Amino acid sequence: MLAMTDDREEEESIKEWLASIGYKKAVATEVSGPLADFKQKVMKNAVAAALHTGIIENDPRKLHGLVHAVLEATQGILIAALANPSIKVKMGIVTDDKWVAVGMFGVTALHVCTNHERAGLGVMHL
Repeated sequence: MLAMTDDREEEESIKEWLASIGYKKAVATEVSGPLADFKQKVMKNAVAAALHTGIIENDPRKLHGLVHAVLEATQGILIAALANPSIKVKMGIVTDDKWVAVGMFGVTALHVCTNHERAGLGVMHL
């Protein structure tokens, strides 16, 4: 749900709801660019957002869990990626300190007239 928000106000509303049901650690970030750039940026953005906001600690096991959740979520976005499509996604990362979930929602396109909405979800233990 966090990855599908349209603005900061909606993000904050979802974060408040998540906190009310026990998920106090959540962040949203965006990643975009041609496929080659997206592949390089998606992991960097996820790790940076998670570390800078305290979603996870700088611990190899926790980073490993986050990396796997991001890779799993990315599979939903990069379905049958032909050529070098442009990709624009919003990524939400949520944890309860035992598990981490990464959701992605956005569009991929080979041309401005051929946008396809895509979603991906990855969940991994920390």
